[in-house]
Amino acid sequence: MQNFLKYINRFAFRDNRLIEKASKEFDVSPRLSSDEQATLQVKLLNLSLARAVEKIPFYRMSNSLKKMEKDGINNLKKFPVISKADLLSKQQEFYPNSGKKKAWWPLGKTSGTTGSPLEIYRSYNSILYENAFLRRHWSWSGFKRGMRRATLRGDMVVPIEKRKPPYWYQNLLDNQLLISSRHLQKDKLPSILEKLIDFSPYILEAYPSTAYAVAKFLESENSYVYIPYVYTGSEMLYEHQRELIEQRFKSKVMDFYGMAERVAFASECEHGNLHLNTDYSFVEILDEDNNPTKNYGYVVGTSFHNLLMPLVRYKLSDITKWKIGSCPCGRTFPMIEPIQGKFEDILYGGKGDSISPSVLTFAFKGVKNINKSQVAQVNSSSWEIRIVPESGLGEIEEKLLFHNIKTMVDPSVNVSIQTVSDIPRTQSGKYRWVINEWISEKREPPQ
Repeated sequence: MQNFLKYINRFAFRDNRLIEKASKEFDVSPRLSSDEQATLQVKLLNLSLARAVEKIPFYRMSNSLKKMEKDGINNLKKFPVISKADLLSKQQEFYPNSGKKKAWWPLGKTSGTTGSPLEIYRSYNSILYENAFLRRHWSWSGFKRGMRRATLRGDMVVPIEKRKPPYWYQNLLDNQLLISSRHLQKDKLPSILEKLIDFSPYILEAYPSTAYAVAKFLESENSYVYIPYVYTGSEMLYEHQRELIEQRFKSKVMDFYGMAERVAFASECEHGNLHLNTDYSFVEILDEDNNPTKNYGYVVGTSFHNLLMPLVRYKLSDITKWKIGSCPCGRTFPMIEPIQGKFEDILYGGKGDSISPSVLTFAFKGVKNINKSQVAQVNSSSWEIRIVPESGLGEIEEKLLFHNIKTMVDPSVNVSIQTVSDIPRTQSGKYRWVINEWISEKREPPQ
């Protein structure tokens, strides 16, 4: 009954028919000309900046923002770059109503995977629009409203201590099967897979780590499940994860990039390119000194649709770069390179060079009998690789892992391997494969 009421309320407030109206408004944007997209962006940007000056005390008190120009880009340059630290330490300045939440304002929360959870006040329309943007992305694979979808993310659909099936909940209102990501153990996965096969969804939306965990089990059983499309998001998607998910689900993976602050949204198309949604927010890529860069830099976004609490030039710790060219899919949204991870979780080699998490995946190629793993930086030149082993893991596999790191990743880094019983997820159900536990003020983003 609790789940029934929960998902009735979710459908009423987030998945209702009003989304169809919003979706129709957004469906044309990916194929507008560059000039048409720019015109729409300026319109949305001007509205968001004007509302920021109206709602946010910090901007309302600024003399330089009293007079807004018609050109939204020129207006934007008058605003300073801000970060999560500003929101956490200066809530009275950067939140509406001087940081005093009104009872009817929806609240968004970040998971705090970097140690600093954050709350954002949201408008009701922004919740509708967020779901409209997600559904637009799903439509790129041919998904239509009413088709079956399965969800394997952070939803708490059954108690974590539950030891007998069902480990899922079927949301009949939206033809959705929600699966508990807290029950992906060997003794429970057979019943989960049986239900998943019986449900036969057109898409599976999942964290990369949860889809990968199921794919690893399927590999160990030499089995397959057919789901045409797997939509991943909210975590880094690594190539070794994509390969195994696509192989074992006989599917096409389509990733998306977004965050709780909702200042950027990028959708992967059927050709594997990540398109930045220009009708969602205004995104800049800035270097360490907050200057535009064509190299790798920080994602800095200005929200368009949360007019209750607009975030202006909000600097994330995620890093990427612009991808030049056009996409065969025909969508005219600009492209970015895959996100290279959060700045806090970049690893550094033995000589201080930054190591891309994607490069790290090569170390695990050909290494068998690993159930889970995590690569952690424990000091300036040392990594600890934590492994939850399968029964067959032995000295040969460990030597191969050492060899791969030294020959394909970094010959100078110090590496130790620790076998552990489990690698815990965060409270939101996310899993951090790469984690930097060494604190240094000298770290810089890759160039």
